[in-house]
Formats: sequence, C-alpha cells, structure tokens
Amino acid sequence: MAQAIEFNLQNFWRASAALGLSKTSLIETAQKAAHDYPDCILEEIRAISRGANLDVRELLAFNLCQGLVAPDECTVLFAMADATSAGKTLFLKNSDKIGAGSMVGPQFYQHKEINVVLSVRDRQSPAFIGVSSAGSTGLKMGVNEFGVAAGTNIARTVELGKRAVDTTQMRALDRVQLAREGLAKETALEAALLIAARVTENPTATPGNLEFVDARTGFIIEGSYDRVAVQTVKNGIASRSNSFQVLRELNNPGDVSSYCRYVRTQELLESVRGRLTPELMKQFSQDHANGPGPNSICRHGSHYEEETSQSAMVVEIDPEKPKKTRFWIALGKPCHAWVNSEGWVEGSMDKLDWLPEGFLNGDTWKRFWTEEPNLKADSDLGLAAEAS
Repeated sequence: MAQAIEFNLQNFWRASAALGLSKTSLIETAQKAAHDYPDCILEEIRAISRGANLDVRELLAFNLCQGLVAPDECTVLFAMADATSAGKTLFLKNSDKIGAGSMVGPQFYQHKEINVVLSVRDRQSPAFIGVSSAGSTGLKMGVNEFGVAAGTNIARTVELGKRAVDTTQMRALDRVQLAREGLAKETALEAALLIAARVTENPTATPGNLEFVDARTGFIIEGSYDRVAVQTVKNGIASRSNSFQVLRELNNPGDVSSYCRYVRTQELLESVRGRLTPELMKQFSQDHANGPGPNSICRHGSHYEEETSQSAMVVEIDPEKPKKTRFWIALGKPCHAWVNSEGWVEGSMDKLDWLPEGFLNGDTWKRFWTEEPNLKADSDLGLAAEAS
C-alpha cells in the first residue's frame, strides 16, 4: 500500500498549500495535538512511516490535521431494531470528500484521495473494520466486534463559512481519529460518553457530527467550537448530512446540499420504516434524487473541487451475537461499486482475515472511482424500490 499512502500524502500537502497552510505550521500543530491521542495510534503512525519509507512528521500531520485541510463530508443513516425487517439495527454511511485543483498529474486519480479498508485485530482493544484513506489511522466509518458502528461528518456552519476560528492555534481534534477511539469501547453509550467529553474539552478542527450506534441505542454528537449537543435514539430512524439538527441555529442557510440530503434520507427511511433491510440501505446509498449531483445522497460533481461520494458501508448489528454482525463495504462511487460484484465486499466480525487485496491496497477504489452517474443503476433501483 506504500504507493497509495504516498499518493494521499502528496494530495494532502498540495491541498494544504492551496489553502495557504505551510508544511511547517501543520507539522507543529500535529506535534502539539499528538499529546491528546493514545500511544497506540502514534506507534501505528510510526509503523506506517517505516513501512512506506515516509517522513514520520509528515504522516503525523496527515493523520492529525486532515480535518483542517479536507474534512470528510458524508451522509449517515441508521435505523433501530423496531424500524427494520429482521429486528436488527442498520447503519449506513456514504463518505464524501472534496478534491483540489493542485492534485494534478499522472499519479493522481480525479483529484481525490484513495480509500481503503482498514481492519485491525489487537489483543488490547476490540477488533474493528472500516474505511479509511490510505496512510490514515482514522476511520471514515466502521464497526467493532461488540457491534458498535461509528461514522462522522463535517457540519457546514456559518462560522465555518467565515473561517472565523483559526484552529491551527488550538489543540483541535480530528473526527476520524475520534471515530476510531470510540470503537475501542464495548457499547455506543460508552463511546458517546468518551467522545462527547473529548470534544467538550478540545473542539474538532471543524464543526461536525459523530455517530455511535449499537443494537440498543444510537447517539449523535454535534460539536461546534464552543458547544456540544448529544441526541439519543432508542427507536425509529435517524440521519445526518453536513449540518446540525439539535444545534440547527448554527447551520449555514446557503448550504442547499445538506438540506436536500437530510430531507431525502428522512423520506427514504420513513417510506419503509419497519421493513428496512441491508439491500434497501445499499439502494439508498446509490440514490440520485435531487441530482445526480452534489445535492443527491450518491454525490457527483462536474468539478473536482465539489464534495462527492467515494465509498460506502452498511452494517447490520446482531443483538444476540455481536461477532456475527455483518457488514458490506463498497469502494468507489456507490452507484457503480454496489452493482458490480467486484466493487463491494461482504463479511462478518468473526471473519476478518480473508479480505481481497484490492480493498486493502486501493486498487478497487481506483477501479470504481468516477464522477459519471450510473444511469442504468438508476433504472434498476427504480424498479426495486417500486417492488419494495
């Protein structure tokens, strides 16, 4: 995976420079922030540095300052047991990301970072699997062996739009690292209590949401620079786009995409409440209503600086046997990856040793990354939705 890691690191520095952030300042910011992360994460970053033969200081900045440079966008949906067909909690996240005009040349892929599957089995903490960017120890979304699922996404607030807060001057936390920290816990409640306390003490680099869900309860943590709110979901359905619902007064009224996607997720979940299945969640991941474009759940763009969908994950949590919890991961554009048997992988938490190489080294993502909408999939999904 060394080539994919180097590619993502180069992307990171080009995007940083385009924002006027120097390599020196980001390295200094990361070194300060490192005091707020567990030793096991820092050792993993050092190991990645050795394996990929890259400067450990640069990889530290890449891991701990991504939220400053190019935070995850994303759409998250989940349904508690009472809202599903099998009585098992379902979780879905589409991971979206912005590109940059500086990411050009034959070594770049559509100006975007390479997504991979990250699977970790550690005797000292729960095993987990999820999606990450190559070279990152953080998680865009994932699930652990206790059946706790996690996701995260930026919130496009008025304050963020004005760039009113210089988070390079504070010990700001990175949400994808916090998502992984939460998965070290055995319940969603424990994860939410830990992470809510963390972001109360030190805010994340940009405002945003963190979601932790298990078989019994879902928690959505909304965090801005000076306030934190937590929503508890014990039944029914919930979703988030790149905005707040509890702290909605902070939202940027000009953020049309987040509004469109939130309304659409609620519409889809409510339309089949009590009958939700993993297959339907995969269909929602490919949804092109209000698009296909930046306003649809499966997001497409005509320009690389738009936030568009890069990967997706569906989780079905087994309440009786958490290690039998199932997951489905698609790398690349959801409307292309989900409809090709080589674009997605299915597994369960008791079998994490068989993952195809292409999902681990980035090759699968490269194959199914495109901005072209899959219109044939739209037609097929329309028939499937009508039948359901």
